[in-house]
Amino acid sequence: MEDLYPIGKVAKIMGVSVQTLRYYSNIGLISPAYINPTTGYRYYSVDQLHFIDRIKYLQKFGLSLEEIHEILVNNDIPLLVETLDKHKKKFQNEISRINDIIDDIEWYKNYFTYVDADKLNSHCYSLHIEKRYIVAVKYYDDEPSQDFHVRLHSVKNSPKYKDLSYVRQFSHILDYDALMNSELKRLYLGMFVKHDPGFESEYIFEIPEGDYLCFKARILSEEWNPYFAKLFFEGKPKPTMVLANEYEDNIHEYSRCVYEVQILMPKTN
Repeated sequence: MEDLYPIGKVAKIMGVSVQTLRYYSNIGLISPAYINPTTGYRYYSVDQLHFIDRIKYLQKFGLSLEEIHEILVNNDIPLLVETLDKHKKKFQNEISRINDIIDDIEWYKNYFTYVDADKLNSHCYSLHIEKRYIVAVKYYDDEPSQDFHVRLHSVKNSPKYKDLSYVRQFSHILDYDALMNSELKRLYLGMFVKHDPGFESEYIFEIPEGDYLCFKARILSEEWNPYFAKLFFEGKPKPTMVLANEYEDNIHEYSRCVYEVQILMPKTN
């Protein structure tokens, strides 16, 4: 008879508990090679050590004991490969999810450090920005500010929109003519989403790719002058998109937040 090892020694060799080995036997995954009829002591062969090791290895990939049982008991290699592919895809999705969170963390760090207070109001610059999507609600004249914020949050958290990947930054679509007169006329309030939502809606706006003339100002709380922007667009076609994107520099006080105003520049031939 080949050498057999008692259950306690096998548990120690394989780094599992005696209770685990008993459970494997109870569910029909691996039964002892020999059970002493008098004492009831359980013994395992060397080959069964390899079998236990395979179970542990498959568990490392996230396979359940039920999945492992079906594969090993039936010696089903095609099912093994199919199940491994399924768990590989699950881990790949998890990696993508974690990388997405890491990107969001890095973006949110930059969100709080983006503002250069020395260059507010007086400094214009251009940015080329890829196509973006925003979920937004319309402003209504004389509407209390809390009302449109409530409406935006209601849309964002409704079943159709709650699973979109939002960038937590309030953005306003502005009226260009009012802006050139140093007036703030907000048309829509929204938040950007990181990807194309994949469906059309009255609340989803596509913000075109292009070159944007930008400046930063505390447009809600201080005087500001769009002189340089007005000078730049003089004699040019009227821009079709004006955004004001919030950048917080105080977690408790929102009215003094800095906004980056982005004005879509006309394309040149």
